Amino acid sequence: MTASALERIKVYYLEKLPFNKVLGIDIDLLDYESGQAVTSFNMTKELIGNSTAGILHGGVTASVIDLTGGLSALICCAKIHHGKPPEVLDKKLASSATIDMRVDYLRPGQGRSFQCKSRVIRAGARIVVAKIDLYNEKETRIATGTATYLIA
Repeated sequence: MTASALERIKVYYLEKLPFNKVLGIDIDLLDYESGQAVTSFNMTKELIGNSTAGILHGGVTASVIDLTGGLSALICCAKIHHGKPPEVLDKKLASSATIDMRVDYLRPGQGRSFQCKSRVIRAGARIVVAKIDLYNEKETRIATGTATYLIA
């Protein structure tokens, strides 16, 4: 179920959550063993928050941090429900939720492209905590976040 679970997570995030399409998110990595997730997206005029400076909108930054951390949480969810029918995972994906999130904006969101990396800090049967960092193409960290997710 490992590969199929990761594919179900990708389909859920990219096809069943319309907002993620608006952001233009690509999923670069979902690591089943570690729970690490990596996403990326390109800067577009629709994502600019300050037109004078041409920087990424803070809401986009927070959204990408949230959704990348959420991917790590869903990997943990898939591991917990390993061996169960695929419909069980589908139901869990649809009922997962962010229950707390903190974002620290470290620098202006300047860049042509961005990559977001999430790692699991703690995973329980119902709650997952992830640490997430957003970088530009020069590997400058733009923002960092910590988020807590309900997966059960």
